[in-house]
Amino acid sequence: MSRSENKADVSIILKHAPEIERSRTMNGNELHNESDGSQSFLERRSVVLIENPGEVPRLASRRKLNSVIVAANDISLDAIAHAVVSSPRKAGVLVIPWLPRAEIFPFLLRGFHRLLPLRITAFPGNTKRLCDAIIAGESARLIGAVPDMALAAVTLFRADLSALCLPKHWFDQGGDMAEIQAMKIEEDGAIVRIGSRRWESHQIVSAFDANFRRTLRRMELTQNDSLGGLIRSARKQRRLGRDEFPGIDSKTIARIERNEINRPQRETLRLIAQTLGVPVELLMEKIAQPTTDATALYSPTPHAGEHSASA
Repeated sequence: MSRSENKADVSIILKHAPEIERSRTMNGNELHNESDGSQSFLERRSVVLIENPGEVPRLASRRKLNSVIVAANDISLDAIAHAVVSSPRKAGVLVIPWLPRAEIFPFLLRGFHRLLPLRITAFPGNTKRLCDAIIAGESARLIGAVPDMALAAVTLFRADLSALCLPKHWFDQGGDMAEIQAMKIEEDGAIVRIGSRRWESHQIVSAFDANFRRTLRRMELTQNDSLGGLIRSARKQRRLGRDEFPGIDSKTIARIERNEINRPQRETLRLIAQTLGVPVELLMEKIAQPTTDATALYSPTPHAGEHSASA
């Protein structure tokens, strides 16, 4: 995949991110690979940045079920641990943009449903930008990572607070896990870099999250200006099934909508136009326009290449 194609993929992600999140909320679908039963934080999330111990009292009023607390430093984290250790209930998520000492975790777990320690952060030294990313909650943006030498794996955390667990060989089958320790997340969470190798974050998410991949492809097919997108949109508006096109097999309609058939026969277009009640000339115009094969853009590969992780 060329660099120009990578940039096109990113534009599609940014274009459809709001629709993807609304689709997940409406359909009750989770776009990540966690199933811990915790509440989704995409809607009405409350993000509080604690930069000094004097701000900890705000936890009492802001630490709700869907709240996200971000600790800025070790001093504030210790104050948070002292504040929640006597709390009668757990609430929300605590994000720690570094890997704290292990002894503090039992205290923190008394007050929060989930802890997100980020040994590698996409926003080093800038917790306010980290908070902005969490508020935006884009599923394709990464906010941090935790490599594990013993498991030979790395956990990537997304801006919607979900996690992806990747085996280290996905990045490099013949590489040394020590290289994973030097991983960097750059460009506000859009790029993962290990040495001279780089991967687009949205490609990693697509490769390991089938629901995200399907939803993204569905949004692209619905809203793009290709022939397949136009036919699918018109069919949905008229509440027609793919098997309701006289003289055309439903599988053929599906392939046209996915842009797998870019130049259908004129008679096929005539039948489609007749069923949808649109001028056949409108469909013919779409054939002359360049289209994007969404199925090629978002099909996963088992391992990353040297320059990118094709999705």
